Amino acid sequence: MPADRAPSVLITGIHSEHGFALSHRFRREGWFVIGCDQGTTTGRNARVHITADLTNEADCHHAAVRASALGNGIDCVVNCSDVRLDGPVDEFGSRAWDVMMDVNAKSVFLMATAAMPFLEELHGSIVAIAPGPMGSGSPEHAVYDASRAAVIALMTSLTSELAARDIHVHLVLPEEEGRALTADEIADRVWSVTGIDEAGHSLSFAHAH
Repeated sequence: MPADRAPSVLITGIHSEHGFALSHRFRREGWFVIGCDQGTTTGRNARVHITADLTNEADCHHAAVRASALGNGIDCVVNCSDVRLDGPVDEFGSRAWDVMMDVNAKSVFLMATAAMPFLEELHGSIVAIAPGPMGSGSPEHAVYDASRAAVIALMTSLTSELAARDIHVHLVLPEEEGRALTADEIADRVWSVTGIDEAGHSLSFAHAH
């Protein structure tokens, strides 16, 4: 990494509570923060914003290309888009299923694959915050839990598949011992897996910029 280049992070769902906490943490550490979701306004902690439908393959490809141009590469992609629709499974319907699976799981797949060429160049990271906390089999959470399971399975498989391409893959669960983590706690966990380079050095540029 050139000495005069701050690392860049692309955060999806930038206007969510998690997106705000994540963008604040990375911005505080001196990263170039790029926000991405269907909104058109730039998040308070982001340097720039890319409007995209994260369930659309072409939009995700455009977002990755644009993010690489804006950030002079992509060091990290953090997926935190999440939608929750609860209800009896026999009344749910395929349209509601599609919405939840598309936003919670498909978007992670599409953004990860779109960003892979840029992440490979910089030995970057893909992080997904799993939907949750899990309903643990409680009534009316079946589809949400299914979307969570899909994200966990996807990231587990990508961890081994992308190792050969020197792309690091991390899954962050939003709970601990049955307690839902706060947005700031989740941001700390994301930083703990992405804010350190392979040599164990902090990638914080807070004092250099």
